[in-house]
Amino acid sequence: MCIIPNLPEKNPEILIINKFACEDMFKRYGARIIKSETAKNLTAPTNTHPDMQIAHLGGNTFVCEPSVYSYYKKILGKDFNVLCGESVLKSNYPGDIAYNIARVGRFVIHNFKYTDPVIKKYISDNNLVCVNVSQGYAKCNVCVVDENSIITEDKGICDAFTHLGGDCLLIKPGSVSLKGYKYGFIGGASVKTNKNTLAFFGDIKLCPDYAKTEKFLRSKNVAAVSLKGGKPEDLGSVIVI
Repeated sequence: MCIIPNLPEKNPEILIINKFACEDMFKRYGARIIKSETAKNLTAPTNTHPDMQIAHLGGNTFVCEPSVYSYYKKILGKDFNVLCGESVLKSNYPGDIAYNIARVGRFVIHNFKYTDPVIKKYISDNNLVCVNVSQGYAKCNVCVVDENSIITEDKGICDAFTHLGGDCLLIKPGSVSLKGYKYGFIGGASVKTNKNTLAFFGDIKLCPDYAKTEKFLRSKNVAAVSLKGGKPEDLGSVIVI
């Protein structure tokens, strides 16, 4: 099981994916597939994005938005500590961002003005480092490479993370698609599937900044894998267990 969120050491046992994502992309891992629920107050397409409704806090502990809590509590089962968050999501920003945190090793990136209280308590109890940013869609915007390295299109996230000693590759926005929006984000279009592999939901070679992305990943001993053809698609991340 993935103990540190977003940083599995080996191939996943369980994957929580967008309920409308193509399962075939993930069959190579032989993992149990759990499809996301529809978050009550959000609108399509983000109402089925895992990173909007459930956050892996650490170990076997997860926190869910209230409207999807019973679903994840039942489907994950007794081996998992599934908590119900206090924040009921709303359809508009910033009422929709309470669970969209990015955990990167000991760092947690978010706009902490709007973070769910259950998440804040976990951060405090476990002495994690808060990286406060103005960007509320932190997980959408953060592609986790290793415990100290990320890729993002958001300069504010990049500046804040590097200020605290992290390593960040800043790429141009617009290389990821998201239905109904001008573009999506690299964090929502990727997932670390084991210690040395970063998978993308589309062909990463089609991104304008592919050359420097590949160089950055190589320097971290991480290989990029494209799970399907076409432009990378923001599916709301995938939660690896």
